[in-house]
Amino acid sequence: MRRRISPRAPFRYVSQMLSAVLIAFDSPRAPLRREAVARSLGSLIESCVEGLVADAIIVAEPTRDLEGIADEAGCRLIEAPRADGVAQALKAARRDQIFLLLAGFAVERGFAEEARDVFAYGDSTRPRTLRVAPNSLITRLAPGLAQPVGLIATKHALAAAQSADFGRLARKLRGADLTTRARRVS
Repeated sequence: MRRRISPRAPFRYVSQMLSAVLIAFDSPRAPLRREAVARSLGSLIESCVEGLVADAIIVAEPTRDLEGIADEAGCRLIEAPRADGVAQALKAARRDQIFLLLAGFAVERGFAEEARDVFAYGDSTRPRTLRVAPNSLITRLAPGLAQPVGLIATKHALAAAQSADFGRLARKLRGADLTTRARRVS
């Protein structure tokens, strides 16, 4: 007797891809080095190879001189002030799902797997927050207090939140935290 495979198989493979937007603006406390931008972009290579990241965009001030890094990486460079640059990047992104990442931080191994699992098994419309790996006693005891440095959300949700400040944007979207973390690169 032949078994029929149910049309509703328990596993559904979803090949959802992201557009990565690397936000490379100087912080008031410390200027951002070109090497940190390159290392942040380099941390996304594994995600590109695994088919998660489809394209990448660097958003920076016009004075940052990041054309060489963008050209070497094969990604687009948008040079504009902070609020205008992120809005332009959202319009230029090829995919509906966006991964915003602050330059100066690198995603840890396992990010691509977890993001694919979110698309396959979770609610892909719910924003997800990537936080810095715990670096103090407080963030070890309460990881939710760690600084948010990455967001996965739809273009629509990011455009509706309309915030140039990354921390405020993460609070507005109220995304669930990813278990993988990011680390600071220098």
